[in-house]
Amino acid sequence: MIHSETTVVVMVGAVESDQGPVAWVERARRAAARDLLRQLGEIPGIDRLILMTPVVGELAENSGSLSVEHVASEPGPIHMGQTLARLVTDRKLARLLYLGGASAPLMSAGELAGIVDRLNQAERLVISNNRYASDWAGVTPASALVDVAERLPRDNMLGWVLSTESGLPSESLPPSAASRLDIDTPGDLLVLKLHPDVQPALRALLQKLPLDSSRLELAIDILRTPASRVFVAGRIGPQVWADLNGATQCWFRVMAEERGMVSSGRQERGEVYSLLAAHIEQVGVTRFFGEMPAWADAAFIDTRVLLAHHSVWPSDEDRFASDLGLVAEISDPWLRAFTEAAVAAPIPVILGGHSLLVGDLLAICQILRSKAGDG
Repeated sequence: MIHSETTVVVMVGAVESDQGPVAWVERARRAAARDLLRQLGEIPGIDRLILMTPVVGELAENSGSLSVEHVASEPGPIHMGQTLARLVTDRKLARLLYLGGASAPLMSAGELAGIVDRLNQAERLVISNNRYASDWAGVTPASALVDVAERLPRDNMLGWVLSTESGLPSESLPPSAASRLDIDTPGDLLVLKLHPDVQPALRALLQKLPLDSSRLELAIDILRTPASRVFVAGRIGPQVWADLNGATQCWFRVMAEERGMVSSGRQERGEVYSLLAAHIEQVGVTRFFGEMPAWADAAFIDTRVLLAHHSVWPSDEDRFASDLGLVAEISDPWLRAFTEAAVAAPIPVILGGHSLLVGDLLAICQILRSKAGDG
């Protein structure tokens, strides 16, 4: 039996940077939100579609049949729980689906419709892309958000808190590029630039941005080559490793470490310990990357684990420049030296954050399968 329909809330920030990788990510997030609004506007079972953003701008150009209600939000970070609780209370919402504007750039209209339908069918449920680190979440009854609002400063806590503290039954979509890739870093943009299923507004923007994907394309070619040796280090989960094994015929050397370092509080408490970072401390970055070709043909490294090991957290500008190999734009001395050595390595070394080893690698597996179908 279908009960009252779902209200969908899409949140997206403004473009606050003037230029460079940070601005590229912000612009991409808004382009992805525009695509998302268009898809949602054609899905039956949605009662209201609310866009929360400091600046509406081009997002008003929505071609869906369902009108969009615009709610102004303050620039910069917001408290997610308090913001959603106010919406639930003021509008007396029964069912709520929250999506970050850039949380589903590879989600199809059919997959979005399935989430809405599942939420409309349920009495008590929290459904998300990832229970442990949510980029989007649907909840019924929506009033459950009100009681735990203070426990939800960020959206990635929605699935976990609502299931463990509110006692709602929890469902998560299986790990896939559609469910796990959101736009957080410029590395995500490089992968999306090469993916065949990107929606039109984001696709048009990616074609205009000065993104050099040559190193990533070389790494993908190596993944396509049977018996290649590939090194993966950082917060990789077993599902991603399994998908890599299924999509390739490579030998993988995987160093999985410090998963959950943010949600557990280990990073905040200065407790992160990386075996890879400790090894590099002993041998030095130049020797580490200089010797890498003896045992790997390509590498994918989550640099945020290494930074947390050293108890440093450079600016977005520095981290994003490192992801793109823009050595001259990095001011942090350790990250600059590490990135310079990685770029100079004789093999393609792909640097990034948590998303590199989750959504990006899952999307790369799809790209590999797509190329295999072409050939």
